[in-house]
Amino acid sequence: MTAYDLFNGDADGICSLIQLRLAHLKETTLVTGVKRDNALLENIDAKPGDDITVLDLAMARNTTALNRVLEQGAKVLYLDHHHAGDILKHPNLEAHIKTASDTCTALIVDELIGKQFSLWAIVGAYGDNLIDVADAYASQLNLTDAQKQDLKALGTALNYNGYGEQLSDLWFNPADLYRSAVKYRSPFTYIKEEAETIATLTNGYQHDLEQGLSVKPYK
Repeated sequence: MTAYDLFNGDADGICSLIQLRLAHLKETTLVTGVKRDNALLENIDAKPGDDITVLDLAMARNTTALNRVLEQGAKVLYLDHHHAGDILKHPNLEAHIKTASDTCTALIVDELIGKQFSLWAIVGAYGDNLIDVADAYASQLNLTDAQKQDLKALGTALNYNGYGEQLSDLWFNPADLYRSAVKYRSPFTYIKEEAETIATLTNGYQHDLEQGLSVKPYK
């Protein structure tokens, strides 16, 4: 039996998996990609009894592959906030799909695990550009404005890393970012201990933003 974690390579996908594995430790094979690579189930050739977790990948883009792995005998936990189409019904499928505009997969996981690692959910929400939602949640937890800004900057950096045509275009493989971050129960500790990684992403983001703003409009 093989356990797989499939996750979008953006901030929401990474923060969703961090929370889930902090709450439920499990050795798994990681399957991820660039932010736009959202049909990752196509990469899985399942065997009976395999355990597959899918995070932040639209079910509508994975329906055919999802049907296949279920028929191959895999058990699937599916968590997402994107368009799902007709949600499959199968005894081996547990799906938590919410498509409201004010949620993301990290917040769905947060609810599922009893809000054990909500700071990581807030990072995911900031990264998914749910700024007002993340600010409100952070206020509920009595975070200062400076702490909110730190989590927002981290979410922005993690999300920025996912943009590219292929993994070689990214500063870091999202799987490596996940592995570095899941060691920390708090993103504030991660920010402190992994400052070099975060600086690389932040500087890259600022450089690309400045390059984009410097382009003269085409008339």
